[in-house]
Parts: sequence; structure tokens; C-alpha cells
Amino acid sequence: MDVASLPEDFRELGEGLVYFADMLKETRILATSLSRGDLSCSLPKPDNELASNLKSLHATLKHLAWQTKQVANGDYKQRVTFMGDFSESFNQMVVQLNEQRDALLGEIETIRKQRRDLEYSNNLFEIITSRLPDWIVVIDRDTGERLFINHPVENFLIDASFESRLYDVLLSHARKKEENEVQTSEEFPLAGEGVIQWFSVTFYPLHWHGYDALAAVLTDITASKAEIDKLEGVAYRDALTGVCNRHYGMNLLNEWIERNLHFVLCFIDIDRLKYVNDVFGHAEGDRYILEVAKLLQTFSDDSCLCRLGGDEFMILAAGITLKEAEDRLGILRNALVTKALATQDGKLYQGSLSYGAIEVAEDNALPAGDILSQADEKMYVFKKAHRMERRDAPA
Repeated sequence: MDVASLPEDFRELGEGLVYFADMLKETRILATSLSRGDLSCSLPKPDNELASNLKSLHATLKHLAWQTKQVANGDYKQRVTFMGDFSESFNQMVVQLNEQRDALLGEIETIRKQRRDLEYSNNLFEIITSRLPDWIVVIDRDTGERLFINHPVENFLIDASFESRLYDVLLSHARKKEENEVQTSEEFPLAGEGVIQWFSVTFYPLHWHGYDALAAVLTDITASKAEIDKLEGVAYRDALTGVCNRHYGMNLLNEWIERNLHFVLCFIDIDRLKYVNDVFGHAEGDRYILEVAKLLQTFSDDSCLCRLGGDEFMILAAGITLKEAEDRLGILRNALVTKALATQDGKLYQGSLSYGAIEVAEDNALPAGDILSQADEKMYVFKKAHRMERRDAPA
């Protein structure tokens, strides 16, 4: 509008209208920029009172944008207090971000501490284990690569074949990863230079300098195992004959019954032992028992012979029929009967034995005592039927 061309009385009004139009234009430009989120636009003149509220909003949004950048840079102390529900949501978000950062920093510090502790533990492990008498071997569970051995192992690994057998045992265990998440122990033998050594080995899964590893602690138990075998021999062997004793035999019988095995139980009684003891003495009676035990041990390679006590023996045999067992017993008895036994001073006497055999099926429901009693009854019937065959004296 050309204010100068207006009549003089209207020039002041024209100037006012031009000024108002300019303020309105500035206000509209600012409103449009704010609606687009553009906070970089030029602000209206300071005396533009029409745009005062929009200028306040612009300043608020500029400050809010700055606060948001501060939060993005990790400044979680920022708070908004002038935008109602938005302020509450914004402040809650900042608090949660701060808590998450603190938790993450805590986890990072924990991991760093664990790494330091692990490194320290590994170093300490190497120092300590180098001085232990036990063998320590650490291998990679994926590749089997040897990661560490202590000094006691080095002397034995000179033998390449011994080393190979040792690592075969360790690798076999390492490959069973699903079973190796906890400490486990086992025993195994290693043969070297004509000598068999027994070891007790305990496996420990661990992380070793970045490797998924398995540590094996091996203890030589050769001497203790020999002592245990000796004690077991005392516990399970008959002192006179060396065959299994009653305790071992009854345990084995109960085990076979529980496993529902098919087997034959033979009950054997030495005939005329009392006669030999009374006439020739108990020393000769013991030799008679030994002679019968030696004969019964030839029953079969895979059977178990037990001395139940005195003149009674039991044979447990799997994989044969009742008839086969009775035929074998008959052959053994005939060999004894037809053989003249001599005392140390040359006196002769006839040996003999009686037997009863019971076949035990897989579906057996009888306890061990009843099975043994049935075999004993059959033995007694056999003994009575063959009594007349024995000469020198009654059994």
C-alpha cells in the first residue's frame, strides 16, 4: 500500500494497517515453520506482540531440543517441568535410561573384574599346579590341543605311545561336552614299559585364556588299587580253596535274579568228607576239599564257583541248559569217583560228590534262598540214590 498517496487524514490509519499486516505476515511465517518442526526460522521483530506466544513456544521447543540432545549424550539429569503429561513421560524415560545405563555399567565392571579374576586364577593355577605331585593336563575341548601340563607329567610323556593313550582318554571325555559341564571322576589304566598303572582322574570344565577347556587332575592309584584288590580277595575269596566265598556267591545270585537272567544254579556236596576227617585227619580233609574245588573249577570258563561252607559248593552258570549243566556235573563226578585219592602216607580212599541243579528262567519270582533250597533238595535226592556206590563208609 502506498501510504503517501492517501489523503493526509488517512495516512496514519494506512501506516497502522501496513504495520499490522507486517506483524501478521511474520506471525504466519513463524507458525508455519513451527508446524513443520523447523526451529531454525527467523523470529518476528521484537515489537511484534501478535507473535509473542509463538516466540515463547519456539524458545521452549529450542530448549527441549537441547535437553534431548543432552540426554542423547548421556546427561540424564535433564528434566522437563512445563509441558504437562509430556513432561511426566519425558522425565520417566530419562530416569529409565539412567537406570539402564547404571545397570549396564555395573555389568561391564563385573565382566572386567571376572576377566581380571580369571586371568589371576589361571596364573595362580599354573604356579600351584607346577608344584603338585598329581598330574595336571589342560586341553582344548574343541580341538584337543594341549594347553598346559605341569612338571610331573613331562617325565612320563617321553614315551610317545603312553602320551597317545593318555590323550585318547582325555579326548574321549572332552567330546562328551553335554556331560562335562560339572566336575566328574573316573578310573582308567595306562600301560607303559611293561607296567600297568592305574589312575584316578577328575575332570574340570573351565575357560583357559580364551579357550573352552577341560582340566584333568590325575592321581596314580596303582599301589592303592593293588591293596584294594588284595582286600577284596580277602573279602570275596574262600581262604582254603581260593574260589569265591559264600558272601560273593549269594550277592552274585541276587544280582542275576534282579537282572532277570536265564541261568543254572548247581548245588554240590562233597561225599564222605566226615569219613576222611575222622579216619585220616582234618589236614587230609582239607586236601580232599581242595581236590574237589580244583575239579569243579573246570566246569566252564564263564561260570562262577563258590564255596558256601564246609563241604558245600555252588556253581552259577549262564548261557547253558539244565541238561548241559547236569551232563557236565556227571562227567566231573565220574572223574572223581574213578580216581583213587591217596593220603600223604599212601593210603587210598574213594572221592565222590552229589549235586542238584535248578534252571532259573527270566521270569523267575523266587528269592535266592528258595532257589538254593530247591537245588539242595535235588542234591539230597541224588545223594540218597547213589549212596550204595560209596564203599569205605557212609557219607
